[in-house]
Amino acid sequence: MSIRDPHEDLEQLGLRYCHGGYIWQVYDAASRPLLSGPRYPNPAPPPFDGQGMPEAFKIPELVQPCRWDIDIGNDYVIMATTQELITLRREVRVDGNCIKSTTTVKNISDKEMTIRWFAHPFFPLNSELTDDRAGLTSAKVKSGGNLACGKISPPAILPESAGYYIDNNSMICMKPDYPWEKGLFQPLEVPPEKLTITIPHPIVGRIILSTGYDVVFCPIWANANTFSFEPFTQRAVQSGEAASWGISYMFGA
Repeated sequence: MSIRDPHEDLEQLGLRYCHGGYIWQVYDAASRPLLSGPRYPNPAPPPFDGQGMPEAFKIPELVQPCRWDIDIGNDYVIMATTQELITLRREVRVDGNCIKSTTTVKNISDKEMTIRWFAHPFFPLNSELTDDRAGLTSAKVKSGGNLACGKISPPAILPESAGYYIDNNSMICMKPDYPWEKGLFQPLEVPPEKLTITIPHPIVGRIILSTGYDVVFCPIWANANTFSFEPFTQRAVQSGEAASWGISYMFGA
């Protein structure tokens, strides 16, 4: 697993994603990359696009670059920072083929704070590969290909969509005739509870994404190189209180 250094890798991080605990790539035992991105396999994508499994905050009070305290162990990375109004702790831990990311925010201001956060993992397309030696780098949308994205439990409802459909097995799929080069953002209707998303994967078979929080909003986004489910949480944190939540990814389960 590759995690960006929030001090040394600023040119890759930009302002959209949380710098601490940014998972840039995950590899299998054969050192093959398992994650994608909007510009993948570009080794230096625009910071707004990124790749891997970034996470993003919407906290109006968090407006300045963070200096992070970093603790690295054999199976974990912990990154923590203190701002004027909050403390933020990001922990990424590996347990076998499972990666869990946990976030803790404490409100050290004198007023209530609303936190809106979402994971934005980028997965490779489940289309045919033109060259097995290239790993995921040559995976592209192909007409008639298997463009399955994932199955959500409890089930999601897909509104009428120009680019997505749900098949008879409740799998959300990409329509192969949509012009995916321009991308498509599509909100899904999901129950306000914890979600499990089973994602087909061209190398490890599947990835199981599980939220440790009730999801308040969950769109899907895709382009010709990747797709992403974006499960959001939102909560009010009172002065002096802390909130913690996590998301896990089981590779090849």
